[in-house]
Parts: sequence; structure tokens; C-alpha cells
Amino acid sequence: QLEKASTIGIAKALQVVPDLKDLAYADLVGGRVRQVGATKQKLFDFDLAVAPKTCGQSQENLGLGFCPFDTIYLLTGTVVDERLYVFALECDKDQWKRSNSDLKKSQVDV
Repeated sequence: QLEKASTIGIAKALQVVPDLKDLAYADLVGGRVRQVGATKQKLFDFDLAVAPKTCGQSQENLGLGFCPFDTIYLLTGTVVDERLYVFALECDKDQWKRSNSDLKKSQVDV
């Protein structure tokens, strides 16, 4: 099912728990498949972002008809012994601005 994530939806492919229900509306920013270790275990990485429903009069309202992202999710999924395992990291835009390179390191060889 992870192989089909881009066509069936990442939230569905990763069997997202209700706490992360916003992922169903997230935009896919990036994704990759990689193999790690001697067994060449496949890891599926997804970078997703969610914009607020409205921008209002904030400085971030760019007047382009959409709002900049306010929540970023880094997800890594893999299957071991026919069981799905998902690592999910959620951060807000300020945390992302301060620490995005460190946060991205969390996806390395989960």
C-alpha cells in the first residue's frame, strides 16, 4: 500500500490515526523511497504541509489566494513482518524556520 501512497492518498496509505486527521488535507511537498541496512529495508519518506483555512489580515496573507503553510509533517513509513510502522513528526512554521535541517535529520534511518 505504501507503493501507492501518491495515488490513494498518503494519510490512507499510512493508516493515519485520528490525532493526525489534518494530514488528509495536507499538500505533498516532497517524497522519496530509500533502502537502508544490510537487508535493504524500504523506507518511504513524505514531507507534507497544511495551510490554515483562512489567512485573515495577517502579514502572511500574500494576496495570492492561498496562505503559507502553518503546520509541517515529516512522515516515514515501512513494513516489517507484514506490519506497518510509521514515524510522524509535526511542527509549526516557527519551529520549522528555526530547526528545519535538524528536524529533517529525524528521517534518516529511522
